[in-house]
Amino acid sequence: MTKEPFFRLNQEPEALSGFSRTVAEIEWLLLVLMLFYLVVGHTEESVKIFLLGGLCAFAGFVIAFHYFNFFTQANIWKLALETWVMILLITWFVWHTGRQDSLLLNLYFLPIITSALALGKLTTLLEVLLIGSCYLYLGKNDLAGGEFFSLSQSSVLLTWLFPMLLVGYITTMLSNDIYHAFSRIKTAAQTDELTNLYNRRAFMELLEKQLQQARRGGYTFSLLLGDCDNLKSVNDQYGHEAGNLLLQTIADNFRHCLRGCDTAARYGGDEFTVLLPETTVEAAERVAKRIKDTLVASSFNYRSNAITTDISIGIATYPQHGDTAEALLHHADQAMYANKRESKNQVAAQVAI
Repeated sequence: MTKEPFFRLNQEPEALSGFSRTVAEIEWLLLVLMLFYLVVGHTEESVKIFLLGGLCAFAGFVIAFHYFNFFTQANIWKLALETWVMILLITWFVWHTGRQDSLLLNLYFLPIITSALALGKLTTLLEVLLIGSCYLYLGKNDLAGGEFFSLSQSSVLLTWLFPMLLVGYITTMLSNDIYHAFSRIKTAAQTDELTNLYNRRAFMELLEKQLQQARRGGYTFSLLLGDCDNLKSVNDQYGHEAGNLLLQTIADNFRHCLRGCDTAARYGGDEFTVLLPETTVEAAERVAKRIKDTLVASSFNYRSNAITTDISIGIATYPQHGDTAEALLHHADQAMYANKRESKNQVAAQVAI
């Protein structure tokens, strides 16, 4: 069993964006509930105006965070800060509406649920402890008296906090299960079942992101498009099981030859693509040659038959060979098939004329 990190979602921007929208809705719900209390509750007019001003300030805080791009993108510290502000707002509001006798004490469940959904078990536990401290502060009458940390007060505190701990724990477990199920589904949707490489759809998404980063940063990158030259003959001679093993051998070769930042994908059939960030055409040619040489030198046994393969590779480099995904793939495809027409097992970046 893996240990849950302090902040569980720090590597998932899409998940963070979704939770950020959820947090905004929870904050608006909190604001509406407090406004409703001001309308129907028995609060002195001077206090009501004072509380209304604070709620307007909180509304401005929410608008700044979620609608005026206070943060360029969702991040875990933003979500944590928002839950802390919610706790402070509730404590301030409850202080002026009855303290420990306030009807709004249950509003503390909202930041607990928010933290449990997005921030994980440890952070939620720390926020429960913070809320417990706020509860003790709300009940203090005289710091010089001996009742602030009395046994009776501690018993009341634990009784009050237990439902929050239970809700936080259950919500965290459910959120964790949903998060891991989502990750498994996402991985399955992006992965080619036979080779365990990225599939075509996932590769195209990664290529578009790479293009956006390259345009903003002004740097280059390359992609390879390779085609197995003898898959059909292997299928015809030995059967599709041998052909599948051949494709798996090619995928293993990619994993062996590439850097950690490179991405290989099964583009379709016997075609494979490789994305090489911050790689010039000359460096891409060296990578392609290494892939080719390693693959040609390798073989696998299928029913006592040694099967080898070879590959033709085309190269396209941004922005030299195009500035769109379609242009780059078209150039790499032309270069690859030019190799096939001239001779097998070649590497090229330029299309033959």
